[in-house]
Amino acid sequence: MTNALSHIRRGEYEPFAALKHLFLVGDLQRENPHPFVRDSRLELIACYYQAGDNGLPHWHREVTEYEIVIEGEVGHTDIASGETHWFSAGDFRVLPPGLCTRRVLRAPARTIAIKVPSSAEKVHCQDCSRDCPARLAPFANLEDPCVSR
Repeated sequence: MTNALSHIRRGEYEPFAALKHLFLVGDLQRENPHPFVRDSRLELIACYYQAGDNGLPHWHREVTEYEIVIEGEVGHTDIASGETHWFSAGDFRVLPPGLCTRRVLRAPARTIAIKVPSSAEKVHCQDCSRDCPARLAPFANLEDPCVSR
């Protein structure tokens, strides 16, 4: 970040609107085909999902995720309880650190998500020592079972 006004014009990122996740702000470490504003404090992501774009169960140790549904409907399954909560256009949800969830899509949807702080760290089943009913991979034999690779 600089002390000057930063901007990305619509025409600069619009050609990439077909991406599932269009990162506009964040401390992104992977190469991106589109411009973004580098900032380690948060990630701002425009999300474009199709039916079946379901995520894998995962959780974050330090990241809180905020998301508002712009169009369509998005489900989040709480892995511990098995309950799926559905969010429609205008609904806002918060996923705190440590909560293991899975995104579920029955139809196309658009959302705006904010992750605080910016971090690519995720803990998936193969890297997790938790005992849960939704385990997709066997327990890993890791020195630190909470570190995602």
